Amino acid sequence: MPKTQITMLGTGTPNGVPERVSSGVAVAVGEQPYLIDCGHGIVQRVVQAHAEEKISWDTTALNRLFVTHLHADHIVGLPDLMFTPWIHGREDVIHAVGPAELQKTVDHLYIAFEENIREHTHAHPSTPNGYKVDVSPITDALCYADDNVKVHALRANHGDLTAYSYKFVTDDKTIVVSGDTKPVPQFAEWAYGCDILIHEVYSSEMFKARPADWQAYHSRVHTSTDELAALANQIQPDVLVLYHQLFWGYTPEQLVAEITATYTGTVVSANDLDQF
Repeated sequence: MPKTQITMLGTGTPNGVPERVSSGVAVAVGEQPYLIDCGHGIVQRVVQAHAEEKISWDTTALNRLFVTHLHADHIVGLPDLMFTPWIHGREDVIHAVGPAELQKTVDHLYIAFEENIREHTHAHPSTPNGYKVDVSPITDALCYADDNVKVHALRANHGDLTAYSYKFVTDDKTIVVSGDTKPVPQFAEWAYGCDILIHEVYSSEMFKARPADWQAYHSRVHTSTDELAALANQIQPDVLVLYHQLFWGYTPEQLVAEITATYTGTVVSANDLDQF
């Protein structure tokens, strides 16, 4: 039975910092990775993880993508995902699951990179289909299944954008990835008892010093440490992994301390290339 391994490829936000690229998580079952989001730098993080022997698969295995929503920090690396592994020799079409609007994004990328596609198709020994993306818009709670995994989607609350959380059920683990979202009422029951809960978060304490307009925005579309602690108490995951963390001057340790003040489970502030 192949083992499931989670690699935190990107744990950052749109606020660029040297040590973090933006959102991307790989849930790998054996040699098959399932990528959740593709922010900037994600393909390079795969190259780095492979070079450091953290993973045995390489970029050519990146042919399954699950998009939580269409904010740039979650999909700006999509053309990199399409074209760089293609040059590395990927033969397979990328099967992408996500909001229906993802199809328009892909269609525009074909146009934007038309010259690149033409030249590499005719003048280089590139595979004919390795850059293509087959989009499956989410229509059912069970949005994907193969021999390795069943993937369930739950509508998230991230403002006016169509957004989803994902639950990956393999033979040995259940992994829930929140994406960007304010807590939704059914999330705790849906995620209950998962092995790993990967969730976005912002500091409740540092939120108090934010400008009023930013307070209004973040409280409407994101999850505070207080809210996440309450969720974790209901869900009781084996491990709560924080990503897309808005520190606003706090340290990772301080952010974790805000949660563990009212939640006694294991909490990890993730860094890029951490594994679980």
